[in-house]
Amino acid sequence: MTPVLLQTFGFSIAELLLGVVNYAFYIALGLVITWIIFGWIGFPSSDFMQRVHDVVTSAVNPMIMPIRGRIPPLRLGGLGLDLSPIILIIGLWIISNLLSTIIDLFVRPVTG
Repeated sequence: MTPVLLQTFGFSIAELLLGVVNYAFYIALGLVITWIIFGWIGFPSSDFMQRVHDVVTSAVNPMIMPIRGRIPPLRLGGLGLDLSPIILIIGLWIISNLLSTIIDLFVRPVTG
């Protein structure tokens, strides 16, 4: 569909793009939080949970491995604190806000 056709039916291109950015951020955030919870509870025992674990791990690993490779775990005595999920969540939030600002400043004035 062309942007003119979408605008004819009352859709705003900028609003649609903002919706996509927001949904992508919340989906990625949910995957990271689910990955963290799977890390806390250990290896899943049922077949369904194993499949969910595999999907979540395969979605989060490409995002988190570059961060993990550069930032070692924080050592607190005998405890190792992995900061990579926190850094990933902050990075996703920054990217989401940056894209929303770009859409508001550059796409909205052009498309209406």
